[in-house]
Amino acid sequence: MSAFDVSPTTTASGRIRELLRRIAVEAFGSTETEVPIPGFTVFTDRRLDDPFAGIGAALLMRTVAEGQLYEYARAARAAGRSWDDIGAALDLPSGEYRPVGEQAFDWLVCGRVPDSEPEGVRSWRTPSAYWRCPSCDGVVTDHGPCGSHPDDIESGHTDGCARHRADIAAWTARTGWGD
Repeated sequence: MSAFDVSPTTTASGRIRELLRRIAVEAFGSTETEVPIPGFTVFTDRRLDDPFAGIGAALLMRTVAEGQLYEYARAARAAGRSWDDIGAALDLPSGEYRPVGEQAFDWLVCGRVPDSEPEGVRSWRTPSAYWRCPSCDGVVTDHGPCGSHPDDIESGHTDGCARHRADIAAWTARTGWGD
């Protein structure tokens, strides 16, 4: 494989993203727009005008995929494969106390999704989402809805960002606290 070859899974991932956009348009009423890619003059990216349509499409695809995962696991069992084989195909970690077959069965049959952390180990990372603010063009770190003040929830807006200032004003009006 040369440096310019793309793996089959990368190609498939791109096709899935394209299918999600098509489902968002066809089933959830969104439209696609072409937006320039920063730093390029010719290349563009396609975006949905309504991100909620993308959420609906992704949720639908996930629900269907989870059902198919269960069906394929049942077919694998019928074909003589073990739950350990299925767990290995799912790339589940082999645990000292929880064999992969048991984890696979718990996930696919009982609905208990495996914990991504190794047993007895908890990471100290702070989960965050990152996105570009359409108002100020800053890269925002979104710490989730657990904080109160907008500065505790999001960081990265530029000074004077209209969106962030509006969030702070709404928070002040809602709580009665000064900024």
